[in-house]
Amino acid sequence: MLKTAFLKYIDNFRGFSREIWILTLVTFINRAGTMVLPFLSKYLKEDLGFSYSQVGWIMVSFGCGSMLGSWLGGKLFDKIGFYKIMIFSLFTSGLMFFGLQHITQYESLLVAIFLIMVVADMFRPAMFVSLAAYAKPENRTRALTLVRLAMNNHLHSRWYLLHALKERKPF
Repeated sequence: MLKTAFLKYIDNFRGFSREIWILTLVTFINRAGTMVLPFLSKYLKEDLGFSYSQVGWIMVSFGCGSMLGSWLGGKLFDKIGFYKIMIFSLFTSGLMFFGLQHITQYESLLVAIFLIMVVADMFRPAMFVSLAAYAKPENRTRALTLVRLAMNNHLHSRWYLLHALKERKPF
C-alpha cells in the first residue's frame, strides 16, 4: 500500500520539460543558501560577540532585504526579462556571500546582509514567471508544486546537516 502511494506521488512529476527540472534544481540550490541563517546567528553571537539585540537587527535587515528584493525582481522583470534577472541574482549573490565572510563590523554587516538579500531574492519573482514560459499549460500547476517543493525541502536538508555536524566528533 505504501509503495503504491509512493509510486502515484512520483508519477505526478513525470512529463515535465528539461527546463522545469533544471529550474527546480537551481531553485533548490538557491534556497539552500538560506541554511546559513542558524549558523549566522550563532556566529554573530558567539564568535563576533554581538548582543542579542544586534543579532536581531541583522536578521531584520535580512527580512527587509528579502522583501525589497522580491519587489525589485518583479519590477525589473517588466523591463529586462526573467532570464537576465535570474542569472544576475544567482551569480551576484553567490559572490556576495563569499565576500560576507570578511565583514565583522556590526554596521557593515547590517548593510551587507540587506544588500545580499535584495540581490538574492530578485530570483524568486523571475523564477515564478519562467514557469509560465517553460511549463505546458496543462502542467503549470504541477510544475509550480514541484518548484515549491524544492523551495521548501531545503528546510529539511538543513536539519539533517545540522544533526550530522552536531554528531561529528572532533579529531
